[in-house]
Amino acid sequence: MSTTLSGHRAVLRLCSCSCPSSAASWRRPYAYDIFYSGFHDAHPRRNISSSHRKQPKSPSSSSPTASPSSHAITNVNPPASTRPADLNLPDPLPSASTIDKIKRFIAIGRAYLAFYKTGLKNVYHNYRDSLPIRRSLGVPAYIPTSLPSPSHGASSSSRKLASKSKYTTFHNSMLSQNLTRSQFQLVHRAAHDVRRIIPFSILLIVCGELTPLVVLAMGDAITPFTCRVPKQIEKTRSRLASRKREAMRVHQARKVGSVTPPAPGSEEELQILATDFTSGEWIESASSEEILRACAVLGLAKTHTRWGGFVPFLYRPRLWRYAAYLGVDDELIRRGGGVQALNAIEVSIAVRERGGVDVALGKYGTEGESVERRWLDKWLARR
Repeated sequence: MSTTLSGHRAVLRLCSCSCPSSAASWRRPYAYDIFYSGFHDAHPRRNISSSHRKQPKSPSSSSPTASPSSHAITNVNPPASTRPADLNLPDPLPSASTIDKIKRFIAIGRAYLAFYKTGLKNVYHNYRDSLPIRRSLGVPAYIPTSLPSPSHGASSSSRKLASKSKYTTFHNSMLSQNLTRSQFQLVHRAAHDVRRIIPFSILLIVCGELTPLVVLAMGDAITPFTCRVPKQIEKTRSRLASRKREAMRVHQARKVGSVTPPAPGSEEELQILATDFTSGEWIESASSEEILRACAVLGLAKTHTRWGGFVPFLYRPRLWRYAAYLGVDDELIRRGGGVQALNAIEVSIAVRERGGVDVALGKYGTEGESVERRWLDKWLARR
């Protein structure tokens, strides 16, 4: 453990050494956020203010819902630095000379390196900003565990198996801390990213300009979220949607004998996601096969056909922790002003985290955003 902590600190110090004293001097615009919408066309988004640090101004956009107060937006939307920065690639040159095309390829490589450098700097600053919050929550400051940790609220005798009381304790302790969703998500995302900073930094040093190609082949396992390029995010969404369809098809066949899964975004599917797969009572009593299907739908397992022997000590506790995380996030969204206080990109992230990765398939622009907002409203109404 001490070796791992030393490695994390060394890489964080390395990132901090190249950072100017003013964070605003190196941050890029966050127009890239819109790429995360996946199935949506690019459209302007609202500016995200942050209590943790100032963010660059961005053009405002019209929203299908009423605009909440700036205080609510600050409380419910995490800092824009917790998401990938803007990736500025040179324009294509179809009729250019060979020399010009070579120069463009070099410029593309430099653009990716600049993008990754910005992402790693954001990982450092986000984790540094999350440390006071982690201390106030009683979470180890320099051990980058996400919330809830495997042992959060449990005695040593119960750590091997997740229990209902264990995560009820986590839920109550988080909501009694006067915590905002912005702070909660900052802690959650910073811990997720800092655990990946060492392997990704090594990959970046070894591969250089070829890193984007290697990352696309390896997936998200070693890539901080702040360092994920648009193609990688799209590939992940497509893969998640495919796993979800297959797992839901099998679940429906076992449950009602139908070979047709419920339509994405339908009331039937929402019922399964909100009241079964993420319900503590259901998780406690579900079979190993059902737990694996729920994990595949929510992106917690690569396939629902894993060996059932892993379920008691790996997948059931993992699903418990994820359900506890979603429960706290749901309540903090309500406290922060509801779905209308979320900006478009945070709505898309929240919907994906809850298994709705394909609810806006075929919908674009404000139409797709409206579909996701309505779906998230229905989700919260069922919780």
